[in-house]
Amino acid sequence: MDLLDRYLGAVGALLPKAQREDIVAELRDVLLNRIEEKEEAKGAPLTDKEREAVLKDFGHPLAVAGRYGPQQSLIGPTLYPFYVFALKLAVALAAIVTVVPAVVVALLGRGEALDVVMDALTHDFPRSALMLAGLVTLVAAGIERGWVPLTGLTDWNVRDLPQLTRKKGMFEARFEALFEVVATALFILWWTGLWRVDLTGAVTLEGAIALAPSPVWASLYWPILVWAVLGLGASLIALVRPGLVRARAVFDLLTAIGGMVLTTLLWKSLPLFTLTPVTATAKDVGQLQHVVDTGFHIGMFVAGLIFACQIGAALWRLYKGAR
Repeated sequence: MDLLDRYLGAVGALLPKAQREDIVAELRDVLLNRIEEKEEAKGAPLTDKEREAVLKDFGHPLAVAGRYGPQQSLIGPTLYPFYVFALKLAVALAAIVTVVPAVVVALLGRGEALDVVMDALTHDFPRSALMLAGLVTLVAAGIERGWVPLTGLTDWNVRDLPQLTRKKGMFEARFEALFEVVATALFILWWTGLWRVDLTGAVTLEGAIALAPSPVWASLYWPILVWAVLGLGASLIALVRPGLVRARAVFDLLTAIGGMVLTTLLWKSLPLFTLTPVTATAKDVGQLQHVVDTGFHIGMFVAGLIFACQIGAALWRLYKGAR
């Protein structure tokens, strides 16, 4: 038995029995053609070492048989990008389900804050993330092998895709910046008392309940003013010099960090407004106070998520600059 027969025998032993003969015959033709080309270029028959070199260049029998064998990869190249995207969503979902509630409980001061957060990071989050990642992997493997049908998911049109690459025109961007400047400036004027607005009629609810601001607003007077001035600076840069990407990113980053700090302080200082009965019953006032506090809890939580996203976006723009 020469080297070619020995090589093809090793490959054939690794192939499916039903296709073995056809694949071996095809490989024999390919290898014989390569040997003939080498002999024509040399002008003489190849030696055993030269024939062995041709076979070695063609590949190890395991690798060659793998090209013709059944699908061996768990997730194929076509499905892999979707699989990675689903994994990212699974990890994000695990973080939302485990870490975010732990942070909320810690901010509310229920139990040891550090212990609650660390327990979520070291136990709950990894367990949930691994469970969801395993589930995504099983589903992807089932799709790869046709066990999970994709009815309706393979029918898509380009026209149905969302338009995500539209850039704002210069006029639109300047108009938004101008609106932000005006709105922030009016807030600063109102906050400093330079623009007085009579809110006397807004502090009572149909004459039955009086609404009084919490003392925390007075203690946060200067921090809120500085935060508003930073926001005004960012808007002015976008209006006057929109090309200064990094300068705008610095102001946006400081504004977002300040907003996150203020949100945390306000969260810990709830209630932000105190309801007192005028003609209403104490029970009704208590129920309404609970509704108001719950609304502020939700609002502060959403604001914290928004500021966190703004911090990430500002850091990214600061890193990329004008590129």
